[in-house]
Amino acid sequence: MLVTGATGFVGSHLTGELIGRGCRVRALSRSGVAMEGAEGVKGDVIDTESLRGVCSGVDTVVHLVAVIREEKPYTFESVNHRGTVNMLSAAVDSGVKRFIYVSALGAVNNPRYKYAYSKWLAEEAVRSSGLRWTIIKPSIIYGSGFGFFNRLVQSIKLSPPFLAPMPGRGDSLFQPVAVEDVVECIIRIIDGEGFICRSIDIGGPRHVSYSGMLDALMEILGRKRIKVPVPVFLMRAVVPAMGLVLRDPPVTPVELRQLELNNITDTESIFKNFGFRPRELRDGLREIKGYLESSY
Repeated sequence: MLVTGATGFVGSHLTGELIGRGCRVRALSRSGVAMEGAEGVKGDVIDTESLRGVCSGVDTVVHLVAVIREEKPYTFESVNHRGTVNMLSAAVDSGVKRFIYVSALGAVNNPRYKYAYSKWLAEEAVRSSGLRWTIIKPSIIYGSGFGFFNRLVQSIKLSPPFLAPMPGRGDSLFQPVAVEDVVECIIRIIDGEGFICRSIDIGGPRHVSYSGMLDALMEILGRKRIKVPVPVFLMRAVVPAMGLVLRDPPVTPVELRQLELNNITDTESIFKNFGFRPRELRDGLREIKGYLESSY
């Protein structure tokens, strides 16, 4: 099978697990770096010519490539939407049988939310591809590898001592899910026929507010900080300026706007669809405590 974005956060975990289970994996990345136990191939989803033949001899594609922040030419439109269209075309041309697309919970048909809209457009392309498709839509994913909780750590580090800022009242809801649990869901989709032409929302076992995630992070790291609500109107003024000063700010205007939407689904979604219980947030964070401490 072919895994796109194989060297990324989810991709590296998935590829390693597939190899460990004896699967033959072709790992697509822009660098084409060879991964131990996998065939490394070079390709860029925004360059259709580079994708020629990458799916040759492959029966299943797991498409993970996406950007959560834009840096030209890698935009939400060019990568998340058009890049998915390009991969679908390459898959169809090579006779691929199954196409598994990892989208995002909260993908929405509303251009106001640029990232979520690009994922929705990609989903529409997958549904109309004619392939035997499955779409899996996780809430925020955490684990070893740069993700949402690294951004929380970053925002704390950039704040005055003993303070932890949060947008508004910190009541936006999420359903954090461990990367290992997302990988297990993907593998069960690969192994099963009951997921064809289905779109499946997944998340962890609890709905957790932004404030609650800060609490869990600080508890696991043994840090004590006072949570300070920052009015959203003030953040809308400050966040663009941060982007001018910091090359990699803790939050962008697109991400701030995305907080207007809750990022949740049924708390039993993984058990109902895949038959296992995902990790509790604090248990999952304890497993990566050393990694989080190294980024603090």
